[in-house]
Amino acid sequence: MAREAAFILLVEDDPDISAIAVMALHLDPNLTVTSMRTGADALHHLQHSPKPDLILTDNNLPDMDGVALAKAIRRAMKDAPPIAFFTASVRSADIERYSAAGAVGTIAKPFDPIGLAAQVQALLRSTSV
Repeated sequence: MAREAAFILLVEDDPDISAIAVMALHLDPNLTVTSMRTGADALHHLQHSPKPDLILTDNNLPDMDGVALAKAIRRAMKDAPPIAFFTASVRSADIERYSAAGAVGTIAKPFDPIGLAAQVQALLRSTSV
Protein backbone atom coordinates (compact mmCIF):
# COMPACT_ATOMS: atom_id res chain seq x y z
CA MET A 1 0.00 0.00 0.00
CA ALA A 2 1.43 3.38 -1.01
CA ARG A 3 1.75 5.94 1.73
CA GLU A 4 0.31 9.42 1.38
CA ALA A 5 2.74 12.00 0.07
CA ALA A 6 4.19 14.50 2.52
CA PHE A 7 3.29 18.10 1.79
CA ILE A 8 6.21 20.57 1.81
CA LEU A 9 5.76 24.34 1.81
CA LEU A 10 8.89 25.92 0.29
CA VAL A 11 9.43 29.63 1.01
CA GLU A 12 12.13 30.86 -1.40
CA ASP A 13 12.22 34.20 -3.19
CA ASP A 14 14.82 33.34 -5.85
CA PRO A 15 12.82 31.94 -8.79
CA ASP A 16 15.72 29.85 -10.13
CA ILE A 17 16.51 28.25 -6.77
CA SER A 18 12.82 27.69 -6.15
CA ALA A 19 12.33 25.99 -9.54
CA ILE A 20 15.34 23.71 -9.04
CA ALA A 21 14.28 22.83 -5.49
CA VAL A 22 10.71 22.04 -6.55
CA MET A 23 11.95 19.84 -9.41
CA ALA A 24 14.40 18.12 -7.07
CA LEU A 25 11.74 17.44 -4.45
CA HIS A 26 9.32 16.14 -7.08
CA LEU A 27 11.88 13.44 -7.92
CA ASP A 28 10.52 11.73 -4.80
CA PRO A 29 6.96 10.54 -5.46
CA ASN A 30 6.31 10.72 -1.70
CA LEU A 31 6.68 14.50 -1.64
CA THR A 32 4.39 17.23 -2.91
CA VAL A 33 5.55 20.85 -2.89
CA THR A 34 3.99 24.28 -2.95
CA SER A 35 6.32 27.25 -3.32
CA MET A 36 5.86 30.78 -1.99
CA ARG A 37 8.11 33.80 -2.60
CA THR A 38 7.56 35.84 0.57
CA GLY A 39 6.89 35.33 4.24
CA ALA A 40 3.57 37.16 3.89
CA ASP A 41 2.53 34.81 1.07
CA ALA A 42 3.45 31.81 3.23
CA LEU A 43 1.47 33.12 6.21
CA HIS A 44 -1.55 33.77 4.00
CA HIS A 45 -1.25 30.28 2.47
CA LEU A 46 -1.09 28.68 5.93
CA GLN A 47 -4.35 30.39 6.92
CA HIS A 48 -6.24 29.13 3.88
CA SER A 49 -4.76 25.74 2.97
CA PRO A 50 -4.09 22.37 4.55
CA LYS A 51 -1.23 22.34 7.02
CA PRO A 52 2.07 21.22 5.47
CA ASP A 53 4.12 18.38 6.96
CA LEU A 54 7.22 20.60 6.78
CA ILE A 55 8.00 24.22 5.99
CA LEU A 56 11.33 24.76 4.28
CA THR A 57 12.25 28.45 4.35
CA ASP A 58 15.08 30.64 3.22
CA ASN A 59 16.27 33.00 5.93
CA ASN A 60 16.75 35.91 3.51
CA LEU A 61 13.28 36.73 2.23
CA PRO A 62 12.35 40.11 0.72
CA ASP A 63 9.80 41.01 3.40
CA MET A 64 11.12 39.35 6.58
CA ASP A 65 13.82 36.97 7.65
CA GLY A 66 13.08 33.31 8.14
CA VAL A 67 13.43 33.57 11.93
CA ALA A 68 10.71 36.23 11.98
CA LEU A 69 8.58 34.00 9.73
CA ALA A 70 9.07 31.00 12.04
CA LYS A 71 8.03 33.09 15.04
CA ALA A 72 4.99 34.47 13.19
CA ILE A 73 3.91 30.96 12.20
CA ARG A 74 4.22 29.73 15.79
CA ARG A 75 2.17 32.71 17.01
CA ALA A 76 -0.52 32.20 14.34
CA MET A 77 -0.91 28.43 14.56
CA LYS A 78 -1.61 26.37 17.68
CA ASP A 79 -0.22 23.23 16.10
CA ALA A 80 2.48 24.76 13.87
CA PRO A 81 4.19 22.44 11.39
CA PRO A 82 7.91 21.76 11.74
CA ILE A 83 10.12 24.41 10.14
CA ALA A 84 13.56 23.89 8.62
CA PHE A 85 15.85 26.49 7.10
CA PHE A 86 17.01 26.33 3.47
CA THR A 87 19.67 28.99 3.35
CA ALA A 88 23.22 30.05 2.58
CA SER A 89 23.44 31.67 6.03
CA VAL A 90 24.86 28.68 7.89
CA ARG A 91 27.47 30.04 10.31
CA SER A 92 27.22 28.54 13.80
CA ALA A 93 25.57 31.74 15.11
CA ASP A 94 22.95 31.46 12.33
CA ILE A 95 22.23 27.82 13.17
CA GLU A 96 21.83 28.76 16.85
CA ARG A 97 19.29 31.46 15.89
CA TYR A 98 17.34 28.95 13.79
CA SER A 99 17.34 26.41 16.61
CA ALA A 100 16.23 29.05 19.11
CA ALA A 101 13.32 29.85 16.74
CA GLY A 102 12.30 26.16 16.85
CA ALA A 103 13.86 24.92 13.60
CA VAL A 104 14.13 21.16 13.21
CA GLY A 105 17.15 21.47 10.92
CA THR A 106 18.99 23.39 8.24
CA ILE A 107 19.76 22.54 4.62
CA ALA A 108 22.67 24.61 3.31
CA LYS A 109 22.67 26.35 -0.04
CA PRO A 110 24.12 25.73 -2.49
CA PHE A 111 22.40 22.38 -2.24
CA ASP A 112 22.68 19.08 -4.08
CA PRO A 113 19.48 18.73 -6.15
CA ILE A 114 19.89 14.95 -6.31
CA GLY A 115 20.13 14.68 -2.52
CA LEU A 116 17.57 17.31 -1.54
CA ALA A 117 14.59 14.95 -1.32
CA ALA A 118 16.56 12.57 0.92
CA GLN A 119 17.51 15.48 3.20
CA VAL A 120 13.87 16.52 3.44
CA GLN A 121 12.77 12.94 4.11
CA ALA A 122 15.35 12.76 6.93
CA LEU A 123 13.89 15.95 8.43
CA LEU A 124 10.39 14.51 8.15
CA ARG A 125 11.50 11.30 9.91
CA SER A 126 13.15 13.33 12.67
CA THR A 127 9.86 15.15 13.36
CA SER A 128 7.68 12.01 13.43
CA VAL A 129 6.68 10.89 16.87
